[in-house]
Amino acid sequence: MPAPTAAAPVRRPPALVLAALYAALLLAAFVSGRDELAGLAAFVLLGLLLGAGLRRGRALAWLAWLGSAALLLWLGRHGRMRLALDALPVLVNALLAGVFARTLRAGSEPLIARVICVLEGAERLALPRVAPYARALTAAWALLLGAQALALAIVLACRVPDGALAAFGLVPPLALEGAAWRAYLQWGGYALVPAFLVLEYAFRRFWLRALPHAPLPLFLARLAQRWPALLHSLAHDAPRARA
Repeated sequence: MPAPTAAAPVRRPPALVLAALYAALLLAAFVSGRDELAGLAAFVLLGLLLGAGLRRGRALAWLAWLGSAALLLWLGRHGRMRLALDALPVLVNALLAGVFARTLRAGSEPLIARVICVLEGAERLALPRVAPYARALTAAWALLLGAQALALAIVLACRVPDGALAAFGLVPPLALEGAAWRAYLQWGGYALVPAFLVLEYAFRRFWLRALPHAPLPLFLARLAQRWPALLHSLAHDAPRARA
């Protein structure tokens, strides 16, 4: 009688581990008020942004990651680690834009198409006009989040008197003064996502009006319930795309 084999250990994709670590560090930074934790969160988030290049050993990705570490150390030594916390919305929007854009490559399935399959089944995606709409919406999310990352980066760089350029003793070409710019930097990028979700849902009901649609609260509840399946799909995107 053959000996029973031990169960294989569950392997967590590196991106999921880094995402969990980032969320924990960010929460700890907000609770404790320690800017050093925000700097670590920014460093982990950069690892997510550059993850594909780091895994493939690309010199540019490694230089960017190590350069970011040196920059964070410099900010910490000069008491300007708050800039790392301000940079997090820029990095989050850039990361999400990259996630959407990556699924538009040839041989990959657009992210919105995956959402449809996970929430409503593959038969929904096979209905007329649904698949092209899913691809167009994936591109729209990538462009929107990329533009938001660029706008936030400009605010981060040009805000006075505590922006990134001012921290290095440089005069910004566009001086953005006032508390409203900091509020936009901290909350504007996050407020954009639910606003676009609601507007897109209204447009979808018009554009695909021949099809039945789940109520928006039910759609959001399904998304919150089944997001692990989407993360698993993204984590295994590259091997499937090369197949």
